[in-house]
Amino acid sequence: MPKRPKNPASPRYKARMGYEGEYYLVKRFTSRDKPGFYAVRTPGSGAGKLPKPDIIAVDDGELLAIEVKSSNKSYIALNEAQVKRLLEFCERFVVRCPRCGEEIRPKPILAARFLGKEWRFVEIPPDWEGVIVVKRSSHSSEASHGERLSSPPRKRGGAASSRGRRGRGASGSGSG
Repeated sequence: MPKRPKNPASPRYKARMGYEGEYYLVKRFTSRDKPGFYAVRTPGSGAGKLPKPDIIAVDDGELLAIEVKSSNKSYIALNEAQVKRLLEFCERFVVRCPRCGEEIRPKPILAARFLGKEWRFVEIPPDWEGVIVVKRSSHSSEASHGERLSSPPRKRGGAASSRGRRGRGASGSGSG
């Protein structure tokens, strides 16, 4: 891997941290080395006109569209435009089962990486409007190897909040 830029305020440093977070998460999915767990990066996801997530993954057979954010702060925010693009991708990316005809859409997930601390995963409801803020939990630990990477939400403080949604916060899983 290339050397990390020295200045944490530089755009190159921030881009490098984002790439490393995406790369780490893809490796976590692909290292399972069994059907139903896989992921690919979609480079340039924030650029261009087409909405697309950072990672498209399958987690225990479930299709996910993952937006990865990394920070050394105590919170991570996904702005309204980023939320809208992720949800638009999930609305348009439809797979149809050849046997039953059922439509399969990816689950929109925010993967929040708190540098050197923990990962938090938040499923974004399809009707979400506004900003999503994920706060680092006061206690962190990595997920065990048997746990799904996008495991269901756990009751724990500091999950997520929104400034644009009427009184509803997104649910976030613990570190994972």
